Amino acid sequence: MNSYKYCIQAENLSKSFCRKGGKKRGLFSGFSIEVKPGEIIGLSGPSGCGKTTLGDILLGLKHPDTGKVFWNGNGINGSGKSSRMALRPYFQKIYQDPPTSFPPHQTIEEALTDVVKNKYSIGRKDIINRRILAAIKDVDLDKELLKRYPRQLSGGEIQRFALSRVLLLKPIFLVADEPTSRLDLSVQAKIVRLLMRLAKERRTGVLFISHDPALLRVACKKVLSFGR
Repeated sequence: MNSYKYCIQAENLSKSFCRKGGKKRGLFSGFSIEVKPGEIIGLSGPSGCGKTTLGDILLGLKHPDTGKVFWNGNGINGSGKSSRMALRPYFQKIYQDPPTSFPPHQTIEEALTDVVKNKYSIGRKDIINRRILAAIKDVDLDKELLKRYPRQLSGGEIQRFALSRVLLLKPIFLVADEPTSRLDLSVQAKIVRLLMRLAKERRTGVLFISHDPALLRVACKKVLSFGR
């Protein structure tokens, strides 16, 4: 269980990018956030305001122009690659485009098997299978779907498999970047319930990014408006 007061903190983040002609456009500045274990924080705002970029900065996938990010109390800005890589499995992301969540050339079973092997250094097939079956049961998926390739699954099924991978990795912090944007309403509700259960039962801190404030109010303790 996460013993730190905050699983992720960021102080005074800013980010800009260069337009054609060399002119810079600021995405955001002076942004700070703290997420506690088991807490879901919502982030809303229009397309292009920098929500996804912020999530990537919090995960160490991109660098801010200014500001600091702390994972479980450890500053990652300027830290060595080896220390960031050691923490990487504990800081995960669910993408808004479900088909890109898994390698297209692997079945879902093969992809999840690689996750278990890499995370736990387990070689025994029976132990790997037990862990995978327990994870997909938690997201209400049939084991027969494991034999399929990503292209053979619906968006809702892929997104739930992405959540099962999160369960296998047991992250401290998760960025859910528009995880329901391409799903119908009934599947959206199921994904939101699963995120809420993940936060409550696993004490995972979640940044839930969405352009839909009403959806965020259902799941989140607090909703931050971005790009306004």
